[in-house]
This record gives sequence, C-alpha cells and structure tokens, in this order.
Amino acid sequence: MGVLRWGIVMLAVVAATGCGTFQARPIVPREVLQDLQRVRLDALRPVEGRGPTPGPPAAFDLADGVSADEAVAVALFLNPDIRAFRKERGVAEGELIAARLLPNPELQLTWLHIENFTKSLATSGFDVGLSWAPPRPGERAAKAARARARIEEVRAQIADEEWRLAADVRKAHAALWAALERLRLARASLQLQERVRKFLRDKRDLGDASRLEVNLLELEYVERLRERETIQNEQQKARLELNRLLGLPPLVEVPLQGTSDVLAYRPFVLKPAALEAVLIERRPDVAVARQDYEKGQQDLRLAYIQRIPWFRFGPAYERDGGPGEGSINKLGFGFSFEIPLSNLNQGEITRLEAAREKLRELFVARVHLARAEVNEAYRNLQGQERLVRLFQDVIRPALEESEQLTDAAVAVGDVNVLQFVTAQDKVLRSRRDFLDAQLEYWKAVFDLERALGARLPEVEGREE
Repeated sequence: MGVLRWGIVMLAVVAATGCGTFQARPIVPREVLQDLQRVRLDALRPVEGRGPTPGPPAAFDLADGVSADEAVAVALFLNPDIRAFRKERGVAEGELIAARLLPNPELQLTWLHIENFTKSLATSGFDVGLSWAPPRPGERAAKAARARARIEEVRAQIADEEWRLAADVRKAHAALWAALERLRLARASLQLQERVRKFLRDKRDLGDASRLEVNLLELEYVERLRERETIQNEQQKARLELNRLLGLPPLVEVPLQGTSDVLAYRPFVLKPAALEAVLIERRPDVAVARQDYEKGQQDLRLAYIQRIPWFRFGPAYERDGGPGEGSINKLGFGFSFEIPLSNLNQGEITRLEAAREKLRELFVARVHLARAEVNEAYRNLQGQERLVRLFQDVIRPALEESEQLTDAAVAVGDVNVLQFVTAQDKVLRSRRDFLDAQLEYWKAVFDLERALGARLPEVEGREE
C-alpha cells in the first residue's frame, strides 16, 4: 500500500505541473482604446542616449514632413493589423519546437484486490509499468521539415501583408498629396476671382460694367467656393485613410514633405519577360503557395513513415501477496508490437497524395494569376504614361500661356467676363485632370510593384 500511496502522490504532482504556470491576460476594451488614442508620431523619434531600437529609421524627423518611404516605415511599425499578423510567426515557431520533441513515456499503475482468494485469506497485487514508443526512422525529421515549411510559409505571408500595406500606404500618401495640391489650385483660383470681382465691382460703380456681368462672375465665384469645400472634404477623407493605414488616431495631422515633385512624371524602362522572372523570385504569395506545397510533401512523407509497424517498450514491476503469505516482487521488461493486419495507412496516404496534387495545381494557378496581374498592371502603367506625356507635351504649354494671358489682362484691366469665366473653367479643369493623371500614373506604378513583389527601380533595365 505504501507504493500505491507514493504512486498517487507522484501522479498528483505531475498533473499539477500542467497548470501551475498559466497566467490569465484579460482584455480590457477601454484600456485598449486609450492606448490607441495615445499613439503619436512624436513617439517615433529616436531617444537621445539610447542605442538603436527596432522600428522606423533613426533619421525620422517630422520637421520636414513625412515622405512616402517614412510613411511606409511608420505603418510597418504601428499598423495594428500587421502587428497582429506577425504574431503568427511565434505560433509557427512553437510548432517547430513541438516537432523536435520526443514523445513522453506512459506510466501505467494497476492495483488488484481479490477478497476470499482462498478460504480464509485475501490477496492483492500492484503493478507498475513504464512504456515508451521511440519515433520511427525519419519521423522527427519529417515533422521538423513540415514545421520549417510552415515557418517559411508564415514568413512569406507576413512579407505579403507588409508588401500590400506598403503599396497601399504609398498610394494613400500620393492621394493625400494630390488632394492638398487640388486644394491649393482651388484657393489660387478663388484668389484670382476675388481680384476680378473687385475690379468688376469698381467698373460697375463707374457705370462701365453691367449687372449681368457681375452676376455671372458671382455665380462662378460661388461655384468655386462649392468646389473648394468638396475638395476639402476629399482631402479629409484621404487623411483619414492614411491615418488608418499608419495606425494613427483619426484626428492626428500628418505633415507631408512639401516637395513639388512628389507626383512628377518619372519614366521606367521595363521588359515584360523580365517582369515575369521577377515575380517568380520576389512575389510573396507565390512563395506562400510554394511552401504550402512543401508542407503537403512532408505530410505525405510522414504518412508513409507512419505505416511502418512499430513498438513500445519499458520496464515493469509487479508486487503480489496477501496476509500471512508475504510479498513477491517481480521486476522485468515490457514490450508491445503493432500487428499490421487491417491498416497500413492506405487511406491517409491516398488522401495526402491527392492533396499534394491539388497543392501543385494551386501553385500553378497562383503563378498564372500573378502573371495576369503583372501584365494587367504593366498595361495600365503604359496607358497612364501615354496620358501623362500628352498632358506634358501638349496641354501644359497651352495652360501656362493661358495663365500668362489671363494675368496680363487682369493687370491692365482688360477683362471680358464671359471669356474670363470660360478660360478659368477650362484651365482649372485641365490642371485638375493633369493632377489626376499624375496621381493615376503613380498608383499604376505602385500597383505594378505590388504585383511584382519588388520596387520598379530595382527591376528597371533588367534583362530576362
């Protein structure tokens, strides 16, 4: 009975170790909201006296505004979605640790008591057995290879999410800059119209302008006011979208770098054959599909290994006896062997072979879809490039000449209201269209980079 008591105590201790280290981490929604509300760009500045820490580059400075590359760095550091997605890497690394571990031995305790085993006596028996099944040849290697493929898959998934986020941030940064530029054009147009309004009112007071001309200009002025309010609304919408991608509170003002060449046309020399080679090497979701196939390979390898008949072994102890008879202690060795009569894992192997073929076809489909997306993005880039060149070569010179003539006419007081309103409307519309064309060109650039998995300056001029 003493051995039995010690066995029960040992089991209780082993069971207690399973829950002794758990610590609950409850979510407090209000604290989460307060933490998000406290996020500021100022917190990303390097702290003096400390060494380099992971995050945005040390040269990050708000004094000159945030560039597109700095915005990407901020988003990769602060965006809650990408921070949560990166935690999947820890899950995959835990799977690799589990794959390398040996199975635990199994302890079996048995106590038997037979009353009236003889006419006047009872007998009891106590058995202790310890058995362990070693891994089959190649089993741990296959599990570890599967776990490593899972880690590489997760890394590729994280890279894919980060690359998509970077492209979206660059597009949002350009969209906000374009909205600010539209607002600047609208305000400049209003200032010009205010000069003409004052001039025309003075002429009306002198009897040199009709009421019809004044009303026509007033209506055009109100239309420009309405347009300015619309553009301001679009600018606020673009700022909110950028803040969302950066992981900043909605009301935080993100200053943009005030360079005038943010949307300036910049040609890229690209070759379609080289683009397809780049997507195979660099596109993250293609790497995800490839690692998913590798996992299927290792699953099938493991299924073939697990069809090998296997065994368990370990020491055994038995104690028998009864009152007046004494005790008999027996110490030996236990061994059990699997007899493969009805199951050689054929069903699992058949299933995994079909799953592997499916994953191979899915990889082919992913590459096919990636090629289509790259070629569509490249076609769109070429179309936007032709449109930008048309504006630069034909429309921009005419706009600049029209502005010079309008300024000269206003300066000397030779203003025809109808001609002025018509010319201003065309000039403003053309400038907005040119700005939209520049924005769409750079969005096409970012879409192509997203489809390729690489920046275009890295691909430019590359051969096959």
